[in-house]
Amino acid sequence: MFCQFPGGLRGLFAGMDLAIDLGTANTRICAPGRGVIVEESSIVERTGPSTGATGQAPAGRERAETRVMPVRGGVVVDVEGAADLLRAMIGRCRSFGLRRPRGIVCAPTDADRNERGTLAEAVGRAGVSIIEIVPEPLAAALGSGLDIASPYAQMLVDIGSGVTDIAVMRARRIVFASAMRTACSDLQAAVTRAVAAHHGAVLRAGEAARLVAEAGALPKQGQASAHGATGIRPDGAEVTLCVSDRELREAIDPILDTIVERISHVLRSLPETTAVEVIEDGIWLTGGGACIDGMAERIAGGAMLDGRTVRDPLHAVVHGAALMLARRHRG
Repeated sequence: MFCQFPGGLRGLFAGMDLAIDLGTANTRICAPGRGVIVEESSIVERTGPSTGATGQAPAGRERAETRVMPVRGGVVVDVEGAADLLRAMIGRCRSFGLRRPRGIVCAPTDADRNERGTLAEAVGRAGVSIIEIVPEPLAAALGSGLDIASPYAQMLVDIGSGVTDIAVMRARRIVFASAMRTACSDLQAAVTRAVAAHHGAVLRAGEAARLVAEAGALPKQGQASAHGATGIRPDGAEVTLCVSDRELREAIDPILDTIVERISHVLRSLPETTAVEVIEDGIWLTGGGACIDGMAERIAGGAMLDGRTVRDPLHAVVHGAALMLARRHRG
């Protein structure tokens, strides 16, 4: 059986270069010129023996599936789990080059040396040779179409699932950054706790994220329905809940206030000339948090300057990393 390789034999030996956005909630892989080629939830399902109270697997007991989140707070916490996730996703890219793929990988600006090393190890175990680890906001700015070469300062806030990354850029460099491990997953966790406290129920998978999106970042009047399970176990009896906007606001407002206050603190910390340039340009929002209705207005009101959501905020990081790869090829 023969395979057709782009570029003939040169394509056979060249392999594929990949842009990788390994996120807390979702992982995306993009190839220059091909766009996003695979995008999946950052959850790994492992199968192992079901254990009893003693921790031993009783004879004849069926094997149980465990859902593992290898990325938390924007960084890898389970190297093998992250490697398994990436290995499977890369396998679905259907690249048949003889050389192992190379990749540009994105990380939060506050990732320390150990966290970057863990990321590199996971990607390496997945079969990718790392070209570079780049800051997520810089990739997001490029992928959003911002002029990162501009001599004037621009601020971008990337609100992901596990980390909110605030960066001020000028002339292709990040001149100031502040990241916090508070983001969309905290909003969802707060809603889950609120529903448990007010209704004595556990939300079904995905319901917390939907409730956060429906509540938005600005006050509303009304209520939302949600599906959950009675009791403290997610496999309890099915129940439909009516969650009021007041309940949602009490849950998510403190977290939104924390994010807005950090952005305001960054603005106050900037040198005067840099702050003036940022104020003139406004704040650009990317990530899943940018998709929450009213988030741009909430941040603009708290920071007292314009807030704008970039085009395709969910894919800005991986698109920017792919552009970096394409520029390397041209260079």
